[in-house]
Amino acid sequence: MIARFERDNTPYIIARTKSDLLSSPISLAENEIAVSSVTGEGIEELKNRIGALAKTASKEKYVVSDLLNEGDTVMLVIPIDSSAPKGRIILPQQQVLRELLDKHVKVLCVRPEEIDGALASQKTPVSLVITDSQAFSYVSEHVPDEIPLTSFSILFARYKGDIVTLANGAKALGKIKDGDKILISEGCTHHRQCEDIGTVKIPKMIEKFTGAKPEYEFTSGGGFPEDLTGYSLIVHCGGCMLTEKEMLRRVREAGAQGAPIVNYGVLIAHVNGILARCLSPFEECKDILTT
Repeated sequence: MIARFERDNTPYIIARTKSDLLSSPISLAENEIAVSSVTGEGIEELKNRIGALAKTASKEKYVVSDLLNEGDTVMLVIPIDSSAPKGRIILPQQQVLRELLDKHVKVLCVRPEEIDGALASQKTPVSLVITDSQAFSYVSEHVPDEIPLTSFSILFARYKGDIVTLANGAKALGKIKDGDKILISEGCTHHRQCEDIGTVKIPKMIEKFTGAKPEYEFTSGGGFPEDLTGYSLIVHCGGCMLTEKEMLRRVREAGAQGAPIVNYGVLIAHVNGILARCLSPFEECKDILTT
């Protein structure tokens, strides 16, 4: 465990328990502490040291609001179909909506079939359209080219992961052959439906785009293989249920072991031929767009 912590640059503390049974003090390293649940020795200090490790001075990150100005108008395209949760919207949509409201951006929420009418009704131009990635094909045809377009999943590739690495991973699709192993990994453990995005729709897209018949393995939740060397491609969800640290760890492990990794939204944009358009709002992706 310690070797893994140090490899992942994760700070840690070693708590040496049962200190009340010691006949004499022991030598402790800087990140060690002696504690006793019987006498309470070291318990408060341990809590304080854990709390200190949890504090970070990292720069605040945004899903989308750093791309916009106060008063802009953004259209959110949210399909309501069999995969949509009844009575609510999913976490990435909630988070984007709240962030836009905090920025004082005007938000227009529509279903795909309402795009044309909604755009025509706006007196001022829409600054950005954000869609569910599964609706990319339809939405890209109905949103004029001059309006920036991206998806919730691609925004989370930037927010939780490494958008440049994940975008470059899409290039591996052009090399997929029959029998290649592809890992499709999701950060949550939801009930899978008959047209599940990870186990059904993504494989169909890959096979249609590549003309190949690869082999698939699937993981969800905390399950992510330590050995990634056998995979020709890793396709990961947006990671909305994972911490940024865990998502970055997975991306880093894939890179270290030579396994290309891409996320759902990036892959779907790529197979629809609109990846460059969907990455254009992000300054950090300008070099990808020219290669």
